[in-house]
Amino acid sequence: MAGLYLHVPYCRKACHYCDFHFSTQLNTLPQMVEKLQVEAKLRSEEPHPKQTWYWGGGSPSVLPFAMAQEICDSFSNNFPLISGGEFTLEANPEDLSHEALNGWKTLGVNRLSVGIQSFVDRRLQWMNRSHSGQDARDGIRRAQDAGIASISVDLIYGLPDTSLGEWQDNVGEALALGVPHLSTYALTVEERTALHQHIRRGLSQAPKEDRAIEDFLWLRSQLREEGWEPYELSNASLPGYRSRHNSAYWSGASYVGLGPGAHSFDGTSVRRWNVSNNGQYLRQVGTSQSWFEEEQLRPEELVNEQIMTQLRRMEGLLRTSVGAYASTLDNLWSTYIAQGLMIQTANAWVLSDEGLFLSDRIAMEGFVAAGGLGTLEA
Repeated sequence: MAGLYLHVPYCRKACHYCDFHFSTQLNTLPQMVEKLQVEAKLRSEEPHPKQTWYWGGGSPSVLPFAMAQEICDSFSNNFPLISGGEFTLEANPEDLSHEALNGWKTLGVNRLSVGIQSFVDRRLQWMNRSHSGQDARDGIRRAQDAGIASISVDLIYGLPDTSLGEWQDNVGEALALGVPHLSTYALTVEERTALHQHIRRGLSQAPKEDRAIEDFLWLRSQLREEGWEPYELSNASLPGYRSRHNSAYWSGASYVGLGPGAHSFDGTSVRRWNVSNNGQYLRQVGTSQSWFEEEQLRPEELVNEQIMTQLRRMEGLLRTSVGAYASTLDNLWSTYIAQGLMIQTANAWVLSDEGLFLSDRIAMEGFVAAGGLGTLEA
């Protein structure tokens, strides 16, 4: 497998918009670190070494250095990272201390993904974030001073009661800090989140799609003017700073996922996912009870995954990825091509910026129905 993903399912606070799997009960961290090492050993028969390590969550930056060192030692024994491989760690600004940064560097971390979301204090408070805008600026500068050149910043757009000007200021602050990568996401309202409840009770406005579209289209145009590559729906970088781990995922490469809620894919047809429950994971890893589920993807499911993920990329969906089904897609997407939302080349289908904002809908309209490949596989 090309990549290793570790899900660290802990955060100090629960952001109001977040529906990822995590817990704010940090007292089980020691047991979790132990079980992560057990799972790594149990999975060590799978192909290695790895080209990338990615520690996400949750907030991996909550791990004390000694625990992070334990995990690193285990992974190095079971899934060693190739020389020159990419080791990304997701971090919150309040965790970017000199001590932590120097410790991560000794572990081999060479890329940071920093969850800033906004530089505006009142927006951060509305999200229930733990840091201020100044914390974010200071943390990025400390990371740069520590010698970590590859830094990505997360920002959220399309917030209620905001303007394009505020979004432009947020992006401008990130660019002024000299970071080479941005991950930007439209605010979505997920069930079972505090934000969903706040909107239902009239305590908060719901996000408006037209605001998100305005922010999105301006961002991609502005970044191109600045010499950036908006290389995926939610990601843009200066040349040479794309996320190698995520780029492999969008291309259908294999990866192994460890920790509660983590997913794995063998690169061919088998998908596996761990239970999204910390207590269950801790009880069952290394026992006769299973802590994961697994499925064999059908040919049409594999094609649909390629459609969904590749359409998000700057390079688009390659015709070679869908085989004989390509002629069917030409017909299914003819209206989008005529509207200028999609460009059809000799080798691929590529979405325009306007089309990218509708990428999920466009992809689903191209999906193969169950059993629909039929004789096209021949």
